[in-house]
Amino acid sequence: MNDTEIELKELLAERAISGVLLTYCQGVDRRSWDQIRDCYHPGAIDSHGAYVGDVDGLIAWLRKRHDHVLSSVHHLSNVSVRFTADHRFARVESYCLSMQVVDPSSGDAFAGTGDEPVFTEVMSRYVDTFEHREDGGWRIWRRDCVFDWMRRRNTGDFVEIDKSWTPARRDEHDLLFAPLPPTDQEPSGRP
Repeated sequence: MNDTEIELKELLAERAISGVLLTYCQGVDRRSWDQIRDCYHPGAIDSHGAYVGDVDGLIAWLRKRHDHVLSSVHHLSNVSVRFTADHRFARVESYCLSMQVVDPSSGDAFAGTGDEPVFTEVMSRYVDTFEHREDGGWRIWRRDCVFDWMRRRNTGDFVEIDKSWTPARRDEHDLLFAPLPPTDQEPSGRP
């Protein structure tokens, strides 16, 4: 392979890897558990702070924890990718800011105690090892979450969202999953 072919191969791989990273975050925020599972190769390991283990265990842990997460948003930035010489593996670092509104009655230690939901922020980095397999493409082989800081605040300063606005949902009824219009239809109001 010449330099241009190598650069093109790496650009396509970086695009595929970025897609997996975003798919994972969207899966967590929308509670789409199969979507999360598809981001990992079979046999993958995730070290997520309070959870370390296989993907099925990760999803069970996320599902239980997110029963009490009322709102969840993940922001990724500063994604860097470094490939092995044979391009089978890539070390990928992503900065992740997770913001959630959590019901403290869940017993989640980070949510604290009390009767009112709390706003939590976690600044971390995903340090992932991606592997490219012929039967699955680029997926996570191992994920390690590296934590920078955490913060908890009360939600008393939140402003109520107008009921006429499109609300965010954490399930398959979110606007994201609405059918796309036929290609011959002119744009109009909301779907």
